[in-house]
Amino acid sequence: MIDIQPEDQVVFDRLKSTGRVTHSLRRLMTAQWNTCGVCDHIAFPGRPLFAGYGKDDEPLYTRACCADRLIELATPVYPHGTLQLAVPDQTPLWRYMDLAKFVALLDHKGLYFPRADTLEDRFEGAIGLASREAEWDNHYISRFRDVVEAGGPYPLVPDLTREQIEEDARRLLSETKAAARRSRDKLVSCWHANSGESEALWRLYCPPSIAGIAIQSSAAALWDATASEPTAIVGKVHYIDFRTSFASREQAIFCKRASLQHEREVRAVLENDTEEPASGRIIACDLERLIDSVVLSPFAPVWLADTVSSLIRAYGFSLPVRRSELLDAPFY
Repeated sequence: MIDIQPEDQVVFDRLKSTGRVTHSLRRLMTAQWNTCGVCDHIAFPGRPLFAGYGKDDEPLYTRACCADRLIELATPVYPHGTLQLAVPDQTPLWRYMDLAKFVALLDHKGLYFPRADTLEDRFEGAIGLASREAEWDNHYISRFRDVVEAGGPYPLVPDLTREQIEEDARRLLSETKAAARRSRDKLVSCWHANSGESEALWRLYCPPSIAGIAIQSSAAALWDATASEPTAIVGKVHYIDFRTSFASREQAIFCKRASLQHEREVRAVLENDTEEPASGRIIACDLERLIDSVVLSPFAPVWLADTVSSLIRAYGFSLPVRRSELLDAPFY
């Protein structure tokens, strides 16, 4: 429930939303989630946070108590029911790939973001199990009936018939489900959060028969790599047991099945064209700022080290290449 208090209304009366959400503001909004970026206090349930800009276009994300610093209001935010996506800037990220994909990365001088529905996981963007769809529908149709019958804060059509209430509630359900399905059109770049290498992911993405590498980066570098994209969000994936829970309908693109939680995924997500969604896009970035090091697969043939180093030089980059830590010798 939205709960606008007098001090919130003062902000709304002083500033009108411009809708200008830059990459730096979205990054701040993601990091702070439901917490004021000035006083660090958590927002009250139903109360808005105010995203905008202060002096010298400084991004700000505040509660009403600190909103006097705002010169421009981009948008109010009601975080209730949304996922905590924030990933600390220093979080190490890994991306495992075969040699062909690494060559494409160098050639394109940027990251490729495929559309979510082209990925192997058929649950990308899913709300829940098909066997529980009726349960989800019934929950929301009941909520929408209450909303329609109440007429909202400014009722325009009093005394609706039961048939009209039902028709409007089902229309809202249909629109909600259509909006949820569009999350599968979003563009994603998937990474693994870990302080070190994962043997399981080496075997999954670069098995012994594949000449593979991993690039090591950080959450901060991934945010920086998407700086040209105002809609970009870098966030952690939440793992859901779909037998007992549903994904967030607003952020289903950041929800995956619990059976995949070993992936410890962090993903960068971009909006896609709503009329003609692209199957993927290349986002140009400074690879030398994005990539901390290039790590050779522990299963790689001996020739791979020289080949990778030569490729990096041929494309005009200077990137450190190192052997896998999994090859370190034990003692007994």
